[in-house]
Amino acid sequence: PNKQTYSYYGILESLSGMRVNVRFISFDDVLEHGVADDIDVIINGGPVDTAFTGGDVWKNPKLTETLRAWVRGGGAFVGVGEPSSLARFQAGRFFQLADVLGVDEERYQTLSVDKYFPAVTPEHFITADVHVDPAAREAWEKAGYRIPLSGCGGGQGIKPLGGIDFGEPIANTFPVNEDVTLLRADGGQVQLAVNEYGKGRGVYVSGLPYSAANARLLERILFWASHNEDKYTAYSSTNPECEVAVFPDAGQYCVINNTDRPQSTDVALPDGSVEHFDLDQSAIAWRNL
Repeated sequence: PNKQTYSYYGILESLSGMRVNVRFISFDDVLEHGVADDIDVIINGGPVDTAFTGGDVWKNPKLTETLRAWVRGGGAFVGVGEPSSLARFQAGRFFQLADVLGVDEERYQTLSVDKYFPAVTPEHFITADVHVDPAAREAWEKAGYRIPLSGCGGGQGIKPLGGIDFGEPIANTFPVNEDVTLLRADGGQVQLAVNEYGKGRGVYVSGLPYSAANARLLERILFWASHNEDKYTAYSSTNPECEVAVFPDAGQYCVINNTDRPQSTDVALPDGSVEHFDLDQSAIAWRNL
């Protein structure tokens, strides 16, 4: 990884061990067939004008119309970095799905348009496992917010709340309206935001370098975005360094220690009980369902 890419590597690395089913789809799939009924969340991430985000494919109004309709009907769209972006401005937006994500990036074409930041929401399902240094939290609370003046940065906390590694910053991101929920907006730009869109949801993340903490963050993002918060607890691990994989057909589940150090964790089971695990380095423990 290098400076330009490490902020995105956490997406695939996190998904590789997560308790979700992953499918790779192309823009042509969406344009020709729409979004399949068994897809809950679509992730689009990377820098502008690359194959990762799509480049000029976002000029096609059918793509944005299809995805908007799908999210509004109950789907979920997660964008990382500069998702759905076009190097040349179109329809007044840089992120073509800014209305879904709730966030856009200022590209010096809308400087005269007022932008107001709502206050950061420090408590949310997505950030429930994020460790924030108590001193930083206290300083953030005492400092209060900037006066919500027109332009990027107004209304944000004077002190950073922190607790999450977003990698390289994406400069000049801003919420598109005051209904967007900001979960992190340190340093003059949006890093993490969620947005209700019809029956569906959008989530914006500025970057996701790989770490156990960021894998947990993405897992919570996917469960929240797909309206599956109530299913999160079952087979969840209290220690982000330990992942749980469930194999219903085999009637077993396993707990994996992803580190080279001994780890302990508690795993919540569907019946409400909890099982404790003490795992040696890189160990795997198997249990019957």
